[in-house]
Amino acid sequence: MRLVAQRLDGASGGDVRTLATDVRARLGGDAPAAVVLIGAADGKAAIVAALNDAAQARGLAAGDLVRAAAPFLDGKGGGKADLAQGGGTDVTRIDEALAAVTAAVVSA
Repeated sequence: MRLVAQRLDGASGGDVRTLATDVRARLGGDAPAAVVLIGAADGKAAIVAALNDAAQARGLAAGDLVRAAAPFLDGKGGGKADLAQGGGTDVTRIDEALAAVTAAVVSA
């Protein structure tokens, strides 16, 4: 399983979504891959999760990964199995949110 989980200071929601889908495409579809990026801009957090088909076949869903991280950000979110997004107002806990995402991927 390939996992890219990264904090992006200064990145807005649109930037995070564009980058997450681009990284997912670059990782290819042969091996399961998940990309979870959390941007922090103007005191708000934006989270995007993007999974390839192989990761979804292993039982992962992008919406579940966003929901694992969102409580740490005092936010919410959701979406489809391949792409989900959310946001929150607590940028101080982004590292904890990324750790929760990593734990969710490892346990799947």
